[in-house]
Amino acid sequence: MKKLHSNGHSLIQNENTLSFVSFSEEEDKTYYYQYNGENLKEISKKEYVESKFGDKWDDISSQLEESNYSYIENIAKCWINEEGKRKLISLSEYYINTFGENWEDKYDINIIPHNIFSDVTNFMTCAIRNETICLLWPHNIILHFNEDDKLVQYILLETSDYYDTLYKICSDGQAVWGVSPTLNSVVKYKFPSFEIEKIYRYMPYEELPGKSEGISNEINVIYCENELTGLNYPEYISYIDEKLYICDMENKRIVTFNPNSGKIEQYISLNSKPFEFLKYKNQFVIQTDTGIYLMNKNEKKDFSD
Repeated sequence: MKKLHSNGHSLIQNENTLSFVSFSEEEDKTYYYQYNGENLKEISKKEYVESKFGDKWDDISSQLEESNYSYIENIAKCWINEEGKRKLISLSEYYINTFGENWEDKYDINIIPHNIFSDVTNFMTCAIRNETICLLWPHNIILHFNEDDKLVQYILLETSDYYDTLYKICSDGQAVWGVSPTLNSVVKYKFPSFEIEKIYRYMPYEELPGKSEGISNEINVIYCENELTGLNYPEYISYIDEKLYICDMENKRIVTFNPNSGKIEQYISLNSKPFEFLKYKNQFVIQTDTGIYLMNKNEKKDFSD
């Protein structure tokens, strides 16, 4: 086990590098770092952003400027629940249905900010079929860029009793997955419609031991869409080697979730809270409340600072 940094988050991995952000409270300053498998170096914010999007960033960011506001408004859509059925409607339909025919005379409301990143505290992305999906958190807004990096969908995701704000998304190549920390839910979206296909709702299981020694890797889970057991504040979801990994933060573990069966099959027990989990080259990377760690596959055991 190697500790890479004591205070880092917002991990980004690509073929050659691992990048992350670190905030210094003493200096009230944000630093950006990059690791190449051997050395760790400080980089600029621009380099960090480019490591997230590569050469796509210039095309993507230019489409989100205020000058393109009318285009974004034209493609914006909203998922609503109507008579028990989910329905995708245009932005104009949303306003008319919600506020009436002459809503513009009565209200000064817009779900699309002129600064697309206003109040956005997390900008999560994933790739599916050579297309880029961005989640603007905490607004539950999906930006869908096609393989030519053109913005083709701006969707306000449906809110319901099944999940609250989605914190992180990933893709298994066929669908888009998200996790809701506050309602212990895993949500599967159809692509490219972003209609909810399945919701896995877990109940907190607070009596899990904090260490993995002597614990079976098989976790008992009831398989149904409305009530499962086993997650307590899932913070992060990633797709690695045909499995979904979920940071089960309050239970201090990383669970392996099978997207085909809907069952939790294995987990990595920790003694600190995990916030991010991904694979960089041949190692797992875990970001917890005690730092960023590199873990080999054969080190799935008790985890200490």
